[in-house]
Amino acid sequence: MTQTIKKLFQAIILLFLLIPAVSNAFTVTYQPAEPRQGDVLFVKIVTENAGSAEAEFQGKKYSFGRVDQKHLIALLPIDIYTSAKEYDLQVVHNGAKSVVNIKVHAREFDTIELTLPEGKVDLSPDSHKRAAKESVMLKKVWESESERTWNTRFERPINTEISTHFGTKRIMNKKRTSVHRGMDFRGKTGTPVQAINNGTVILTDDLFFGGNTVVLDHGMGLYSVYMHLSKFTVTSGDIINKGQEIGLIGNSGRATGPHLHLSVKLHGTSVDPLSLIDLDL
Repeated sequence: MTQTIKKLFQAIILLFLLIPAVSNAFTVTYQPAEPRQGDVLFVKIVTENAGSAEAEFQGKKYSFGRVDQKHLIALLPIDIYTSAKEYDLQVVHNGAKSVVNIKVHAREFDTIELTLPEGKVDLSPDSHKRAAKESVMLKKVWESESERTWNTRFERPINTEISTHFGTKRIMNKKRTSVHRGMDFRGKTGTPVQAINNGTVILTDDLFFGGNTVVLDHGMGLYSVYMHLSKFTVTSGDIINKGQEIGLIGNSGRATGPHLHLSVKLHGTSVDPLSLIDLDL
């Protein structure tokens, strides 16, 4: 090696030593440790680098929100009809990829038989038309996604007993079956209902099934829905803090008695509200 080439080689080595090393390495964690059908899956990235991240799970893609310089988070829905087996969770951050194996566990759901007035089981043509129109309207709501406003753990909307859990199969008058896509809390008419987390009121309306209904947008494709209220104490556009009163328990809509029905929609999928509340955020 000539002296000139040797000096050039040394200069190149010195240049590489002076350039700080850049690593796209990151770690992925999730909870619950054993996710089940109908659960919310909370995914967190720990990284030393800024940038965006995206997750792919069960054929759908989800964006992450940044908490601070080192942490990004996402909430992913597991549909109630998801097969109980293993799935790949693929996370891409700054061009680097990590694949985590997620095993979805099966759940046993309750079955109850109800005897109701025929008018609450079979819809008239006008009622069916109204319900269908409201369903289309709500679907458009679930499709939108705003910036995250929820912060830390979610709370129960009322501290009473749960009367009907998420996923319960209801057989009405022995001829019609439905799956309960929320959870019902016992309560007397006029009992205050509280927001489960920070959010924005995007709907206060009298709906066919839900009666007086409040919908809160918590950001990142997450919505909480409070049904059968006797009274609203908020209006559309209000910015709500966790624990703030949003209405009073009632039995409006298709309800057989006073109670609160709480639903949670995540990226358009109905998920178990209790699984969201149980997350350690």
